[in-house]
Amino acid sequence: ADVSEDIERMYESYSKLYLELKEKARLVAENREKAMEEVKTRMEAWRTVIQNLLNHVNLKYQGILSEAQAIGDVRLINEHDIEEAGLEIFVGFKGGKPVPLNAYTQSGGERSTATMTFLLALQQHVQSPFRAIDEYDIHMDPKNREIIANLLVSSVTGLDAQYLAITPSQVTYTGKDVHIITVQNVEGTSIIKEVNVS
Repeated sequence: ADVSEDIERMYESYSKLYLELKEKARLVAENREKAMEEVKTRMEAWRTVIQNLLNHVNLKYQGILSEAQAIGDVRLINEHDIEEAGLEIFVGFKGGKPVPLNAYTQSGGERSTATMTFLLALQQHVQSPFRAIDEYDIHMDPKNREIIANLLVSSVTGLDAQYLAITPSQVTYTGKDVHIITVQNVEGTSIIKEVNVS
């Protein structure tokens, strides 16, 4: 049987195209392999940095929590999936076992105390000359309000940073170098007083 020259040319053309595509597929697979190795290397580096940071934050968090007669820790969750990774805060008050911080287990004051404790532990790793926090002591009992207020001041003492704390509560600081401005709404008029505590 005679094979026409057109068919022979088509065969050679398709054979050449097949070999080119096969080579491209090999290169794509090779590049994918390299990219996956790079992602794996970066994930390991990310995990190491996060774990080291978390170890430092945890030590500080546990130390501050002990001042409020509580225990707990901060854990990295979903560490193998960077898109789903996060932190989970555990805390136990009044001799209780640490459980995840949530709206169902702890009181509002306990949640505020645990959250502020975490923020105080974390702030040493945040480079900023100015920090602000609003109504940090909502729902706290007077004892925890005083503990957290004093820890807030002592945690920024010696740092080259300013801290603005806004609270509707009456807060006192003993023996601290603190500048307090109070603003009260009295019969529709804002009354402003300055108090320097040294």
